[in-house]
Amino acid sequence: MSFLGKVKKKLRNGSWYPFYNTFYEKNNLDPHMILLESRSGKALESNILSLLKELCQEPYRSFTLVLSVHRDSENEIKDKLQKNSIQGVHFVRTGSVAYYHALSRAGYLVNDTSFPGRFIKKEGQIYLNTWHGTPLKKMGRDNRPEMVTMGNVQRNLLDSDYLVFPNQFMEEKMSGAYMLDSLYRGTVLREGYPRNDIFRQPANLHLKEQVGLQDKKLLAYLPTFRGNFNALDDQGYMQTLSQNLSLWDSQLNEDEILLIKLHPFLHGLEYFSGYHHILPFPASWDTYEGLSVCDTLITDYSSVFYDYANSGKKIILFAYDRKEYESSRGMYETIDSYPFDYTEKAEEVIPFVHRSGGTPDNAFMQKYASYEDGHGAEKICRQVFLHEDCCRKYRYHGNGKKNILIYAGDLDLNGITTVLYSQLHALDLTRYNYFISFRSLYVKDHPERMERLPDGVGIYPLASEMNMDLLTIAAQLLKLKGHAGSWSECRLHTAYRREWKKHFGSTEFACVIHYNGYEAYTTSLLEEAPCPRSIWIHNDMAREVHLKGNMNPYLLKEAYHTYDHIVPVSEDLIQPVVSEFGADRSRITVIHNCHDYQSVLERSLAPVAFNEDTLSNVSLETLQSVLDSDAPKFISIGRFSPEKGHKRLLDAFEQYWKEHPDTWLIIIGGVGNLYDETLAHTRALRASDHIILIRAVTNPMPILKRCDLFLLSSYYEGQGIVLMEAATLGVPVMACDVSGCHSFLKKYGGLLLEDSEAGLLHGMQLFAEGKVLPLNIDAERINHTSAAQVEALIAGDIHISPQN
Repeated sequence: MSFLGKVKKKLRNGSWYPFYNTFYEKNNLDPHMILLESRSGKALESNILSLLKELCQEPYRSFTLVLSVHRDSENEIKDKLQKNSIQGVHFVRTGSVAYYHALSRAGYLVNDTSFPGRFIKKEGQIYLNTWHGTPLKKMGRDNRPEMVTMGNVQRNLLDSDYLVFPNQFMEEKMSGAYMLDSLYRGTVLREGYPRNDIFRQPANLHLKEQVGLQDKKLLAYLPTFRGNFNALDDQGYMQTLSQNLSLWDSQLNEDEILLIKLHPFLHGLEYFSGYHHILPFPASWDTYEGLSVCDTLITDYSSVFYDYANSGKKIILFAYDRKEYESSRGMYETIDSYPFDYTEKAEEVIPFVHRSGGTPDNAFMQKYASYEDGHGAEKICRQVFLHEDCCRKYRYHGNGKKNILIYAGDLDLNGITTVLYSQLHALDLTRYNYFISFRSLYVKDHPERMERLPDGVGIYPLASEMNMDLLTIAAQLLKLKGHAGSWSECRLHTAYRREWKKHFGSTEFACVIHYNGYEAYTTSLLEEAPCPRSIWIHNDMAREVHLKGNMNPYLLKEAYHTYDHIVPVSEDLIQPVVSEFGADRSRITVIHNCHDYQSVLERSLAPVAFNEDTLSNVSLETLQSVLDSDAPKFISIGRFSPEKGHKRLLDAFEQYWKEHPDTWLIIIGGVGNLYDETLAHTRALRASDHIILIRAVTNPMPILKRCDLFLLSSYYEGQGIVLMEAATLGVPVMACDVSGCHSFLKKYGGLLLEDSEAGLLHGMQLFAEGKVLPLNIDAERINHTSAAQVEALIAGDIHISPQN
């Protein structure tokens, strides 16, 4: 979609808020305004409700309280305010103009989750984030599927001046999951959760009288949410629930009532009629207020049991689907090790109710209620809003190592991703804190791309797209057309500095590496980094601009004049960046790609396999039979893209096949939009029955290993990593004598062909004559040198001339 098309789409769907940029730039902060938000405005509960009650007390009368309220929750929240005698609170509808106006003016911000992606914390704003529970389920970096979507949560936590951690366990897990231990520079308040104060106070038995249950022993069942927000298995879940409730209803005593409260995503699905001892959790009760008068909690994986433990009462963990749940989400601890009653059988739940035991012990309270004392709301409010020194605080200062940001692109199946992972494996990951960054928009549907990420590397997803406005659009269009003047340049630099602050806030990086080297938005964004910046070049960018138009020449020219270091991966790429973009040679440093040869060898031993999304003109069985045969097999690996020259490779093979009809050609591409076109061209050839085209296969190494010759037909390359992969597996290689291949094959004795179809045909004929031998490269030495250069670049010690 074109740039203007994207703008029109944003205007149509109402997701564009150009006025927020103006609010952010022009509005002064009101030091007496507090903006509070709970669950994106869809509720008023938990810590936010407890803090709001405290803020209505006398010491805070000078503050203006503003509450973010979602359209669908307005009546429910009004009723809750009235019930709690909370007055004088101003509403702003979540996501409205008034909301963003308040977000830009409030001197204090309070949230239990995160503000939206376009939010930018202003200088002087004080942000308190309480989060919403002690994590049992794996979070953030610890949960592979969540890694690609955690960016907005991570940046909100890092933006916070104060984080509330009520226990040692939560601080440890949250710090690791969101990499706070190395990135966060704010203050942790080691105080009890405001919502848990009620468990350390005398129970309000009047609540039971309000709903006519004063003579009953109350049990609460709060199961956690299952599935994901986009695919609710309502029918299956409710069927299991109904069966369990019927069983429990028959087991409960006459003086016992089980109150059930489902996750908000399942609201409207409760069917409780016909039971004698089971009722819905009263709508007039706040969850924790109601729990405080219950005698037993029944739950599964919900963090509510950590909180309820403060009451000292019985807890039953009913985990009937534990294996399935653990395999889909993962948990930090085994819940059957806790001092509570535990069962996976529905028929055992109510008998546990009637037995003694199942209450928290001292060891559990020490670890999971470390700082709870019943005064959390009062102390936190006095600390944050009255600036009294009354909380247990810990200031985060990092782990003593420099933070390095590496922008990786979309982590797709391509050469850049391959060499990035090879580079990471070659680096000493204990020397610096490395963070891989990517745009969530491009990766959110492909969490599997994180599988190869080394354990010692952090992540920093960019969660939102640009906060755009009309004047910035105009300046951008002028820039892309090469007509930028002082006004447009100033406007764009202001806009991208704002974007840097949005994504990274006050996070400190010692060095930013634009490893991908593409993408207009990211190139301009990282250009504004307040630290040394390096941009990698993996291809002949002049040819990329002219042939594919996938980068703007004016943006590249500015980047190559602005970034502190320009890093081509091959000597062949120096001249294009100098002659076409006017780059200063003194800022150019060649760092060759690393090669994870051990991984290549290991992966080559795996069975030949297709992915779910693999496209191929032959079946896996046919491919396997060809690989098992004694027939000669040529192979080429590279995206289905114009610069790879697949058409001329196919035409050369057509000529060769006429004389050698037992030979096969296999072409494997990870990405690219020319697969269908290449397939159509193949079908028109007489040799088509001996040509195999494969798109998107995660591991091509078992196929490559069993071929006899690797051919690279590209019109230009960066530094063909596939040449090193073939050499590692003992497969002879040859390539057209083009940029990116020339210096590499000259250095290692490979065969360079004339840059033409005739040259490719001649190479095939040389193979038939037995005149092509495998390369002999020292991958270990290459990796050591490359890693040393990268670390020197980070340390600011690199002074290597292009000729070296």
